[in-house]
Amino acid sequence: MLKENLHINKVLPILIIIITGFNCPVLSQTVSDQSLMVEIEEGVKLMDEGNYIEADRKFKRALRNLEVLPAEISFYFGKNSYFLDQYKQSINWLNKYIELKGTKGRFFEECVEYLNRAEMAYKLESEKNSDIVISELTKSNEFDCKGHTHFKCPICLGEGVLLKPGKMNDVLYQTCPYCSGGGFITCEQYKLYLRGELKPNN
Repeated sequence: MLKENLHINKVLPILIIIITGFNCPVLSQTVSDQSLMVEIEEGVKLMDEGNYIEADRKFKRALRNLEVLPAEISFYFGKNSYFLDQYKQSINWLNKYIELKGTKGRFFEECVEYLNRAEMAYKLESEKNSDIVISELTKSNEFDCKGHTHFKCPICLGEGVLLKPGKMNDVLYQTCPYCSGGGFITCEQYKLYLRGELKPNN
């Protein structure tokens, strides 16, 4: 009888833990983290299939809810961001992966490849946006001539001549083809210059 009571006393706490364990925050958190890791795996599959928007949703859910983020999600999210044309975001997360894993990371080479792509695309996008801003500002008369008919030539800086190196280490003087040597261009020519459309005079 004594042995039976001892056995019950040992088994009972275990049963209580098993029964109540489903409501235990630690166990619930583990289950939740596991489901989020599955979300990441599903996101990778969606990304490989070209479904970048749905993959983005999967990755973001994991990023919002996981307490400890695996380094690999930095690569996955950065790569997927590139395909969504979110180049700055892509650069930030790919750099984060390299920062965490270094050259020993499983995806290091692929990460560097997409990082280079994202940086180049971001540069081109920035230049394009800059050109659009200049064009729109000019169209909206932001660069109004304010009654001035002529402006100092921005090509020769008003000197009327351009200096070019010669073949014998000398300096060649060439009449500025944009202001024809006068040092000034008209208001309309100046607007063309701002849009990158100014051409030499015939």
